[in-house]
This record gives sequence, structure tokens and C-alpha cells, in this order.
Amino acid sequence: MICPCQNKQNPVAKLYADCCEPLHLRVSEAISPEQLMRSRYSAFFLALGQYIFDTQHPDFRNGTPNDYQQSAESTEWCGLEVLESEQESYSGKVNFKAYFIDKDKWHCLHEISNFVLENGHWLYTDGVYQPRKVIKISRNELCPCNSGLKAKKCHLS
Repeated sequence: MICPCQNKQNPVAKLYADCCEPLHLRVSEAISPEQLMRSRYSAFFLALGQYIFDTQHPDFRNGTPNDYQQSAESTEWCGLEVLESEQESYSGKVNFKAYFIDKDKWHCLHEISNFVLENGHWLYTDGVYQPRKVIKISRNELCPCNSGLKAKKCHLS
């Protein structure tokens, strides 16, 4: 399976087993803020509440692993677009858009996420959110999930 954090139209998109799965299984650690952000997106996509909880800095957590699990399960995540990523020695930022369906409407979450490196582990702290947008998609447009299919043959079917 292509990793949820990848663009499915990209001919060199990584497989889940070679991308986020080793982080989810704790076999390896994220080496950059962008890699951690991608793994967190994939964890939301796959509803891995414990991973989402564990990769957020304790000072910024807002709930329990079960709360994160329920939140992830209640949303259909459909695509990720990384716009920009920057890393310093002990901090970093990732500017991204995540597309999801909630109550039968397409939404775009645009966030600039903040990360810190503590004890050799990258952790998500918080983010600056742009106003959430409901996206209107015509049936003949390409689906925002990056499947390469028209919306009428994908998520609007």
C-alpha cells in the first residue's frame, strides 16, 4: 500500500512499509520535523491514537490516547500536501494542507506546525491554523485525495 502521507500520483511514492510504518511500530525515529508531521498525518489516516498522543509534546497534549483515536476515527483523511519545511538544531516548522471529509463536505486544514527536538526525539507542539475552508468540488475535477481519478469516480461516487 502507498503510504497515506504520499501523493498517489507520484511515480516514486513510497510504500507504507518503507515510509511511516517503521515510525508507527517504533522501529525507527523521525529524523526531521517533516518526517514526523508526515507520520502523524498517516497516524490520523490510520486512526493510531496512541502514536498521535506519544508524538505530541506533553506540555501541549489535549486529551488522552483514546480521545485522539476517536477524533481520527471520526474523520476521513484524504490527502496531504507539504508546502514548506524548515529545520533548525532543536526546532522546526512544517507548512502543509491536509484534506478531509467531515459531514459529507470536503475541508482543507492549512497549518504551520511547530516541532521541538527533545532527548533525540522530534515532537509536535502546536500550530498556527489558517481559517478552515470548505472545498467545492465538481464531479469532473480531479479528486483532492490525489488518486488521479475524477471526483465522481472516487470520493463523490
